[in-house]
Amino acid sequence: ESEVTRLGLWGNYSIPSDNPYVEDKDLQREIWALGLQNPWRCSFDLERPSYFMCGDVGQNDYEEVNIITRKGNYGWRVYEGTDIYTPEKSPGGNTSISSINPIFPIMGYKHKDINKNEGSASITGGFFYRSMTDPCLHGSYLYGDLYAHNLWAGVETPENSGNFTTSNITFGCAKDSPVPCDLVPGSEQPALGYLFSYGQDNNKDVYLLSSSGVYRIVPPSRCGYTCAYESGTAGSTPAPTSPPRGSSSNMLKGSCKSLLLLLLLFIGLSY
Repeated sequence: ESEVTRLGLWGNYSIPSDNPYVEDKDLQREIWALGLQNPWRCSFDLERPSYFMCGDVGQNDYEEVNIITRKGNYGWRVYEGTDIYTPEKSPGGNTSISSINPIFPIMGYKHKDINKNEGSASITGGFFYRSMTDPCLHGSYLYGDLYAHNLWAGVETPENSGNFTTSNITFGCAKDSPVPCDLVPGSEQPALGYLFSYGQDNNKDVYLLSSSGVYRIVPPSRCGYTCAYESGTAGSTPAPTSPPRGSSSNMLKGSCKSLLLLLLLFIGLSY
């Protein structure tokens, strides 16, 4: 079982006085949230710092995304996702349903629904996409699976509701990418390699770190895709400051729901 801890690291080590368990003798005072299995990559939304998102790797059946809040309990070892977890042997401690008040995931996927060749899954948490490089992804939370056969965009409707709908993102590489990201016939290697992590730079552009290299989301037109909000493309309208929220989900479900990637080398990154 894992927790999210909150520390003060400016100068000497300290524990913030408003941590939820500072007066609890049975728990470590550093703990901010409980009930996670194996968080893999967490991030704050640049526009809403209260949105602290974590991908949490599951055990046998389910991978999940959670919004981490003060004193939140996210269910593990009582629940895996929204289902009751039944271990092969008792893990010890109190794991009765009545022992916790769980916060269930806002997004996720079952192992059986993806990656049937490997027979397993492992989520890689990402970022809210706040760049306008691909305006059709603006405002979506991006995440993927280690095995890189699947990438998703989660759209919150209405904003600040905590209600997300997800779309599976198809993707391709720019024509001038030095390394292709297409499946090789007969190979079990995923198109992008194995997806380890996401990153974000000061321009709000988002990167994907995989076993094949570092990829960056680029304008859709570089790969021959169409985004209605991308400026400077034939037949398109100028990109607004922020795409209409109501249309974001529809755009991701249509032909332009594409994550467009340019492979960058670790040395000599170009922008």
